Amino acid sequence: MLPALGTGLELTVERLGFGGSAIARHDGLTVFVPFAAPGDRVRAEVVEHGKGFVRARLVEVLAPGPDRVAPRCRHFGDCGGCQFQHVAYPAQVAAKGEFVRDALVRTGGFDWPRPVVVHHAEPWGYRARTQLKLKATSGERRDGTHGRLRKPERRQAAAAAATVADDTPPVLGFHRAFTHQTLDVTECPVLAEPLERGLAAVRAAVAALPRRDWPYQIEGACGSDEKASWAPDLPGMRKDLVEHQVGGFRYLIEPESFFQGNRHLVGALVDGALGDERGELAFDLYAGVGLFSLPLGRRFARVVAVEDERRAATLGRVNAKANRCDNVTWLRATTEQFLRQNQERPDLVLMDPPRLGARPALPLLLRLRARRLVYVSCDPQTLARDLRTLVDGGYALEQVEAYDMFPQTFHVEAVARLRLAGP
Repeated sequence: MLPALGTGLELTVERLGFGGSAIARHDGLTVFVPFAAPGDRVRAEVVEHGKGFVRARLVEVLAPGPDRVAPRCRHFGDCGGCQFQHVAYPAQVAAKGEFVRDALVRTGGFDWPRPVVVHHAEPWGYRARTQLKLKATSGERRDGTHGRLRKPERRQAAAAAATVADDTPPVLGFHRAFTHQTLDVTECPVLAEPLERGLAAVRAAVAALPRRDWPYQIEGACGSDEKASWAPDLPGMRKDLVEHQVGGFRYLIEPESFFQGNRHLVGALVDGALGDERGELAFDLYAGVGLFSLPLGRRFARVVAVEDERRAATLGRVNAKANRCDNVTWLRATTEQFLRQNQERPDLVLMDPPRLGARPALPLLLRLRARRLVYVSCDPQTLARDLRTLVDGGYALEQVEAYDMFPQTFHVEAVARLRLAGP
């Protein structure tokens, strides 16, 4: 029987869980407790029932575990951006290896007894991209979904704002933990220093705008030159392209562009994904602005990069030209559209799909029968699910390694390498 809501529990925390909570047991029941650390003895209060589990709010740490540390950020616990700042970094790294291995075993059904190697780097000041929210223009809609407020909702927000003095600073920052409310943020130690330093300037620029013109979201990025750029254009702050240098290549991106956000580890991720791959023809699917396409061009006679987002595809072509990668061809199409029309069989397919995975493309990939596949994923669960489909379709899973691209959070990147088992 599940304990009633509001019931107090004394628990010993066992481990960190994928999703951000710590995991404990009570009378055989799984209990998820945010902001607890492995080895902690805690007092918690039941706040939610699930099917065979409960969620509990941390009330008090009765005895700290060996991996509990003081969080660095003053907003930790209120801000929803980080979940693990209170856990020593080596313990975070070990947990993320288990997240990937557990997904392979439980979701993918693989026999994977050995630990998953986790590559990692400096765990602070690593984020080269960010998205800031504004209280007046984004949040929870009336139907419970989240995003840009609709006109009636914005009118209501504007009416509330009308009672606030015009010189009151905007509420600018990230979502509060477990809500869609905006938390006012004055620091963020996981951001690269140019972005963290720019928070005050962005706040001042937004305050200079009429409230009706406040944007829904502000995107920031910084490059290898340590300069930050913000979008959309704000008073006194013009959006510029940002340049990243990775592995001897120069990449131009916009603040809105997707690009791997960990500036300390992105080179290792590219090296790990490419490995020793070489050959005549490679496909880079979900190619973005060309992070993998350009170095593939040094290893393969021809590379076809496929990306359906217009601005990313345009920047990919720009980056290929700027780096003199004349053997990299860019196609603006969805992965599924390209694979349906394609008539060639490549030596290698490298793909870096969004968080939802590559499920719609898998039947087409199995029909393509590329000799080798490299799958880069930011979600261990969808990765494991898709790997099972690929292995059941004739591929052998040779290697899976993890990359901690998101220290202080539960997120983890993984790279899987597969080989076609048959002819």
